[in-house]
This record gives sequence, C-alpha cells and structure tokens, in this order.
Amino acid sequence: MVDYGYNRSITPIEKAPRDHLLFLSIGLILVVIGWLFAWSNHFANSFHFDDVPVIVANDSVHHLSNIPRFFTIPRISSLEKDSAVYRPLLSTWFALDYRFWGANAFAFESENFIWFTAQLLVMFALLRRIPGINNPGAGFGTLLFGLHPVIADTVNYPLQRGTMMGAFGVTAGLLIWSIWPWGLPQTLPLKLKRVPEHGWDEYLRKNFKRLDSRYLGIIHAPVELHLWPVALALLCDPATAVFAPILVVYILLFEKKRKLRHAIPAGVLCIGYWIFQRVFTWNLGEFSRTPATNYVFSQPWVALRYLFHFFVPAHLTVDTGFTAFDHIWNPLAIAGFFGIAGLMGLAVFIRRKAEWKATSFGIWWFLIALVPDAITPHHAVEADWRMFLPFAGLTVAVANAASQAVVALTRRAEESPQTPYPRVYISITAGAVALALLALLGWGTFERNTVWASESTLWRDASEANPSNGRALMRYGVIGLSDRDPRPAFERIRAAALVSPGDPIIEMNLGRAYERLSQLKEAEVQFRQATADGPAWSPAYSSYGEWLQTQSRSHEASQMAEKAVALDPYDLTARRVLMDVAADAHLWTKLNELAIETLRLFPDNPDGQRSQLVAQTGLEQIGRAETQAKTKPSVDNYLNLSVLYFQTQRYSECIKAAREALKVNPNQAEAYANIAAAYHTLGNLDETIAALREEVRLNPDLPSAKSNLAIELAVKEKESPH
Repeated sequence: MVDYGYNRSITPIEKAPRDHLLFLSIGLILVVIGWLFAWSNHFANSFHFDDVPVIVANDSVHHLSNIPRFFTIPRISSLEKDSAVYRPLLSTWFALDYRFWGANAFAFESENFIWFTAQLLVMFALLRRIPGINNPGAGFGTLLFGLHPVIADTVNYPLQRGTMMGAFGVTAGLLIWSIWPWGLPQTLPLKLKRVPEHGWDEYLRKNFKRLDSRYLGIIHAPVELHLWPVALALLCDPATAVFAPILVVYILLFEKKRKLRHAIPAGVLCIGYWIFQRVFTWNLGEFSRTPATNYVFSQPWVALRYLFHFFVPAHLTVDTGFTAFDHIWNPLAIAGFFGIAGLMGLAVFIRRKAEWKATSFGIWWFLIALVPDAITPHHAVEADWRMFLPFAGLTVAVANAASQAVVALTRRAEESPQTPYPRVYISITAGAVALALLALLGWGTFERNTVWASESTLWRDASEANPSNGRALMRYGVIGLSDRDPRPAFERIRAAALVSPGDPIIEMNLGRAYERLSQLKEAEVQFRQATADGPAWSPAYSSYGEWLQTQSRSHEASQMAEKAVALDPYDLTARRVLMDVAADAHLWTKLNELAIETLRLFPDNPDGQRSQLVAQTGLEQIGRAETQAKTKPSVDNYLNLSVLYFQTQRYSECIKAAREALKVNPNQAEAYANIAAAYHTLGNLDETIAALREEVRLNPDLPSAKSNLAIELAVKEKESPH
C-alpha cells in the first residue's frame, strides 16, 4: 500500500548501505552552509524608502509615550499619509526597537531575520501536519520558501515585518488548529504501574480518572487557542484576516471531527477586524492616479505574474513599473481572469484524490491570500512583498507534489527487481536534485540581498531593469541630488518626468532638482504643476510652500501650507512652514496657537516645542513692555511698546500706544512716525498723511519723512477724482 504521508510511523532504515546516513549528514551540512551563505549579506543592509517616514524620521515612533496613541490615531504611524495604516502593534514594536537600538538598521534587519526564521519553523511543523506531505516534502518546502529570492525582498525591508508577522499568525493559527485538541492524546499520557513503587504511583492509580477528566476538560475548553496568534498578527497586518477563509478551506478538505460552524469565531474576528480597520482608516491610503476599478481588474493578471515568479524567480526588481490596464477587455486582463478560473478549477478537480488535497489547499491559500491587496488600491499595482503570504500557500502545494513524486518513484523502484536498495537510491537522487535547486535559489537570494544593500543599489537595479519605470528613475535620482555634482541625478528625474508625465510626485521632486541647480523659474513651474496634477495630495502644496519660504515669499508660502494642512492636518512640512512664517513676522499669538496644535497632534515634535518657546518668549516680552508702560508711563516705554505692537502686526494697539506717548510729550516725532506706519499698513491714506505731516512739522530735517509724505500725497492725488 502506498504511503501518502498519513502514516506517521517510522520505517526502519534499510540495512544495506551505511552510506545512506552519510549522505543524509552531508546533505544537512550542505543545507546549513547554504542557508548561512545565502543570508550572510542580509544584515548589513540599510533602511529603504517608506522606512524613513515610518521609522527613521517619525517622531511618534521615537517616544514610548505615543504607544497608546498608536491604537487610537492610525495617522501617526507615518509622517506621510501615503504610508500610514492601522498597525498599532507593529508601530509599538518599532517604538520599542527604536528605544533600545535607535535608527540602527542592523538591529531592525536582525530582528526581521529572527522572525523570518520563526516563520520557517512554524511552516515546517504545519507542513508535517498536513495529510499528503511527508517529512522530506515538508523539509524541502520549508527550504524552498526560506531560500526563495522573492522572499528576500520582504525580509530585507524592515517595514515589512508586519507582513511577516501576518504570515506567522496565519501559519501558527493553522498549526494550532491541526494540533489542538484532536492532535493531542485523548487520554492523560501517563503510565500506571501495576505495582506502585512509591507514593506518586499510588496517587496516580487512585486519581487517574479525575486527572484524566481535568486534562480532557483543559484541551477541549472553548478557548479558541488557534485565534491567539491570529489576533496579535491582525494588529501588525490587517491582511491576516485571510486566516478565516483559509481555515474554511482546511476544514472542507481535511477535517473529519469539526464542521464549518467551528470556523465562525475565526470569521467573526477576522472579518470584523477587517471591516473595523477599513472604516477606521477610510481617509488614509496611498496616493495613486490609477482608478480603483482599473487597479482591481488588473489584479488577476498580476496574480499570474506572481505565480510565474514563484517557479521562475528571474528578472526581479523592487518596482517593476507595471501599470494597470486601461480597460477590462484588455487581452491580458481577460487572460488573467481565465487564468484564475483555471487555477480554481484545478484546485477543485485535484481535491477528489486524497493524496493531492494538500496541493488543492495550497492553491486556494495562494488565491485567498492575494485578495486583501487586490481589493485595496495601492500606488504600485504589484510589489514583491505582497507575495510573501501567498507563496506560503504555493509552498504547501509544492511540498505535497514533492512528497507524492518521491512516493511514486519509490513504489516504482520497489517493483523493479534490478534495484537492490530502492529507498536509498531514490533518497540520494531526490536529495541531489533538491540540493541543486535549493543552491540556485540560495544564490539568487544572495544576489537580491546585495541589491538591497543601500537605497542607491536598490533603485539603480530597479531603473536598469526597467528604464521606462518613472518611479524607479525618480527615486534613484533623488538619492543623488545631495552629491557634489547633482546633474546626473537631475537628468534621471527629468527622464522620469518624460516617461511618466502628469505624476505629481515626480514633478515635485523635479522642482527640487531644479532648485538644486539654482534654476528657480523652472523649479516653480514644476511645483505649480505638481499642485495642478495632484490637487488632493498635500505634499504637493507643502513642498511648494517650503520652497516659497526659501524665496522670501512668506505670504504665498503660508497660503500653500494652509491648503496642505486643510488636506492633511498631520502634514508636518506644512505646519513647519506656517510656524516659520509666523515667527518671522513676530506673530507670537498665532505662532503659539500653531505650536499648541502641532504638539496636540505630535506631542514630541521638536519644531512645535521650539516654536512654542519662541512664541512664549515673544509674548512675555510684550507683556513686560505693557507692564513697564503701565507702571512707569514714559515716552520711551510707550514708544517701545508701540514698536513691539507694530512688529507683531497689532496695528491698532501700535497706534494707541503711540498716542499715549504723545500724551506724555506731544512733540514726539517718533510717535507720529509709528502712527503713520501703522495707518499705512492698514490702508488708511488720510490718517497716514495726517501723521506724516505732524512728523515733518516736528522734525523738518528728516528726509525720509518728507519723502514718505510726498509719496502718500501723490497717491492721494492719483486716487482723487478730477
């Protein structure tokens, strides 16, 4: 009878060749060496793109006091709205890591690898539990997943720890489901001796039934133990919600003692949490010019591309530049739908044979795990880290196929009398083939780790792999803008704008590139174009406002920043511009209000703290001047207060303080000068002329007063009807 992996009993090793154990030992040593080599260059890699706003530059993650806010305010998970999602446990985790290690990429990469290793251990244990997969198949499948080059694009990206934890939660939940409670001994696993040797033996004999009843009560308690890792993983990655439908498929294919109703708690948890986080983050999401419908109907073809990369992991890149189809009747879009239908049909067909149910399960796992990203539009239509959990399903299918292949070959060899030791030869041959394949995958992983060494190597690889990928060219160019010679970087960004016209992200960075080359007119054109092409994207306005401020165009800068804050109150760049403009204008009250509002959103923001201190200092200075003028009413004190009021744009108070000085000494030309300046700013021409005339009368030798009076009189004459 053929062993399909259901029988977990150990078969004695054939006597003949002692080399069998030797080959197994050599194989294990080679696997360990290969594993260490493939990942040896992973730990020196750096942070990458969204790691910066989420971890490196995110003040919220830099202070443990924000941990409770991660559970109530998803926007603070990132400085940028595009990368902000509701992952409170992951944000908490990053905050703890930053507290202990700071912005140390080695620490984050090492922790990613530790949890990746944990995922492999849980995956191996689950594969051993799935009917139709034997131990060699489980080992091969685990190593295949652990050495797959596509997986490297997730492990090397610190931000994607959430993706790995989601996969760990799904895998661990299924493992616990398969073990607890029916995979455990259904009676207390203790031996009763016929003749008690000591008091413990006597105690067991007298109380065994009671202890056995308690044991059964514990393992069959309705604690839903399999949902514990899933619940934690949901707080790291909402896509973990696919556990519920994957569990349903598992029950339909393998369960004999539990029914679909036993999956209801999982469905309530997963579906309920998915709906909750979608509603909670309805105003968040990546900025994308791709219509949601186009994104969705492109995903079946993307799924087939993922499937191809699992079996042929060649020409990998962090950003393929693949764009959504313009219409649903695109031939590739139609091919995608037919391809998915074919996979579903294959999964339904092969489930009829018990030995191939695991492959059916793996296909369903792959398809179900793709759904969250397929129905949630992203800026990029496809990404390598979205394959991590779906590839775990394909690994189940491959492990089952490998197991059945070895079983079939062994059976055929046993039927052949010419083969004296069939199991040995089959094991050696299969092991050699597996090692060769794993070696190729390991080398590919090593090469992918090299690509992730730095931002420069990462985006150079992406831009070289696809020169028509505007995003990759832009990112590669932005990295080089800080070089001594920024012209090569500028040319890359300009090329990105040519291949991806109308993209506000590229246009914004092209504006910065023009600024770096001191081509200010061209820079402003690009900033304006970014706001036109991204009218609902706050960084377009905040970056333009930031540039306007450097050009001393404070009023326009403030207008752009206010538009950005209206679109996204958490846009710190815009808030920084508003606070700087208020500080430059000595608007202490407004600056204090802006600082308080900024600190309400970001309690530990250094710009908010600095601005509040500056504002309070300015307000205290005015307060002291007001007290001085009130307690010691003198010309100098009133004039000093008048000047402070004028500097803070409190023109009515400026005029009032100057008139108080005139009450003390009516012949103060400086008081009339302050009154004239305030009325001029308020646009009161007649009062300005009157004050200037008094200033000239009291100080006829002051040329500036005469000049100002002449200008105001000319304006008056021009405005008067003839």
